[in-house]
Amino acid sequence: MRSLILSIAAFISLLAWRTGGLPAQDVSRPPAASSASSRDQLYRAANELLQSGRFVQATAAYKAIIARWPGFYQAYSLLGVAYTQMGKLEQATACFLKAVELQPGSAEARNNLGANYLALKKFSQAAAEFRQVIALSPESVSAWYNLGASELQAGRDENSVAAFERAAQLAPGDLQVRIGLAEARFKAGHPRQALAAIQQAKGIGGNDAGMLLTLGLLLERNGLSDEAVPYFQDALRLSPSTSERMMTLAGSSIDEGDYKTALGLLGALQGRMDNSAAWHGMLGYSHFKLDHIELAMEHLQKAIRLDPTNEDYYLDLGELLGENNALLANVAVFESAIEVLPNSIKIRLGLAVAHLLTGNLERTEQEIGRVLSLQSKSEVAYKVLLEAFEKSMDWARMQATARQLRQLNKTNSVGWYYGALSEYEIALRSKSSFASALALIQKASALDSRDWRTHFLLGKILVAEGRHREAVSALQRAIQLNRDHPQPYYVLARALQQLARKQEALEAMNAFRSAKSRMESRQFRRLLVDIR
Repeated sequence: MRSLILSIAAFISLLAWRTGGLPAQDVSRPPAASSASSRDQLYRAANELLQSGRFVQATAAYKAIIARWPGFYQAYSLLGVAYTQMGKLEQATACFLKAVELQPGSAEARNNLGANYLALKKFSQAAAEFRQVIALSPESVSAWYNLGASELQAGRDENSVAAFERAAQLAPGDLQVRIGLAEARFKAGHPRQALAAIQQAKGIGGNDAGMLLTLGLLLERNGLSDEAVPYFQDALRLSPSTSERMMTLAGSSIDEGDYKTALGLLGALQGRMDNSAAWHGMLGYSHFKLDHIELAMEHLQKAIRLDPTNEDYYLDLGELLGENNALLANVAVFESAIEVLPNSIKIRLGLAVAHLLTGNLERTEQEIGRVLSLQSKSEVAYKVLLEAFEKSMDWARMQATARQLRQLNKTNSVGWYYGALSEYEIALRSKSSFASALALIQKASALDSRDWRTHFLLGKILVAEGRHREAVSALQRAIQLNRDHPQPYYVLARALQQLARKQEALEAMNAFRSAKSRMESRQFRRLLVDIR
């Protein structure tokens, strides 16, 4: 049985598949067959390589067997297993398919193929293979378990419940099956039955800290925080080292954007981790993302006091202050950070952004200059500098800097976007051709079609050229990508007026007013994401 706690993603996805209980060959010896003794010896040696983790050598050994005995399906099946261990899932698929083609009645080969489909996120195909396994071996607990996992991932929750319930009937004392059943019942909207499965799992697992942590996590992720607490506490009581695993799981939850689960895990460590900067840092960030601003401030400041050389805590606190429009406090945070970390690129960039938001463009340029002196190829530094030039409407310097960024990295759409913006503004003022701006923005769009600003600028260029019908399409695309920014609505309204589409123009203007009234500054978060 696999370890009960691998990672958040592995735990929730239930992608760990099972092979036990299938009527298949033991990899330590070849199946009984009238094959040559030399084949048996080679097969046994290949299996020993596979079992010892020498996967490259094992693949070579299985290939040699297949070259001499191309109808020997077991070699294809275990070659596929070797490829999966090496992360070569597509190559493994071809091997498993060949094994099934040669021996359609092999439950083991079909189980391996189904597991490979699971890893490739081809859940319906995986479920189909596991149903074939069940037809060959209807009492196989592993086959029913794997089918339940496949159906769960495919979003067929009730089918998943049925499969796990059958597995539980066949193996009432199987802890892994009970956990899978609980997850499936939660997903299917049967919380009471899910709780019953969790209690049964606890009865089976006894006093195993890892099992209790798994069950607590399952409860926490399904919104039962109060019920999860005693499981976490019991796990910590049985094994104090569980606190490290909980910290790891909390970090994974934050990475996945599941801040409530992170908060539940971290909250259970209250009193045990009070002097841990990492604990305060993750707790503060989770509170921030859940809009608990005062608690977030308290814990992030504590994290900085405990570990003043960790740049991430300053960046987190800066993001919080920037989002809440505390711009001068934001500058103060990064200036204090610079005193401790004078050579930190990220902190220098953070300070540059903080100055940019306060409108201190001179200090922004100074900090970017220091960054480029430390790291001359920092593309983020060029991006911040370009935004400063946009704010100061210094189109000539924007034009030159965008050209430098394109020379540095011709695949970075930012250099093409700001090149187009500068060319557009210069052409607008000089009443010259927009051809250069149009060519640059088309290149930017080709590199990053998901950037709303690219479509917005394309729309403005087309309006300037009098191509209002084409402009409408570009502006509508910009709005699809970002419905919160007011400017595309305004330019769209003007373009629609030129086309005498009065009702649509009125609707666009109303949308502009609505977007403008609710617009909040998100510039700091956007730039902080790049800095990280």
